[in-house]
This record gives sequence, C-alpha cells and structure tokens, in this order.
Amino acid sequence: MTITDQQGRAIAYLLHEIRPDWGIASLMSLIDKHRDVPSLGALIIAAITKAMEPSCQTPAPIFRPGPHWPEKARPLLARAAPCEDHIGQDGYTCRSCHADVKAGIRPADRIGKHHEPESEEP
Repeated sequence: MTITDQQGRAIAYLLHEIRPDWGIASLMSLIDKHRDVPSLGALIIAAITKAMEPSCQTPAPIFRPGPHWPEKARPLLARAAPCEDHIGQDGYTCRSCHADVKAGIRPADRIGKHHEPESEEP
C-alpha cells in the first residue's frame, strides 16, 4: 500500500502530538521517503509504538523492521540495506559503526554508510 499525502499529514500530526520534539516537517519528510508500507494500520501501530518509547530519540526507527511492527506486517517489510563498511551487518544496526561513533571516529549520521576517518598524521 502507498501512503497518500493526506494520510502522511495525519500521521505526522498525530506523532507530533505524542512527541512534540519530533517536528512535523521532518516527520513528513520521513514519511515521504517511506510511502510504501504493508498497511496504514500497521504503520500507525509501528509509529505510535516507537513514539511511546522514551529511548527513541528520532522517528527514523519507525520504518526499520522490528517488534514494533505487527507480526503479519513483518515479512512484508523491506530487508535492511547492508552496512557499506562492515560485511554481514545491517546498515542501521551495525555494531561496528555504533562502536566507532562511541569512540568518536565516525559521525552518527554515517552509521551504515561508508566513512573515511581523518588521518591521525600531522
């Protein structure tokens, strides 16, 4: 199913009511990038579940496969893209990338994407 503009706006406003720190414009942008979903109901369940998680700082994880999606929708979700730097790791959950971020050698926005660290030579 493809989410319509009206449905996308409704979801963005609903999520903004639950999580005021999630801006409507950024929610709309995220929804626009992920318009194809198993069903409207499944998306709403997944989105509200993630919005209710205090540890979920941004809405991006809504569209990642996981237990926040209803069981019937999970097989229909697209497989995660692989990490560009670490073989065998999913891009958004790559343990090596997350470790690099914690170590300060990879920016958080480069998780799952190729990153060339700065040289330590003067």
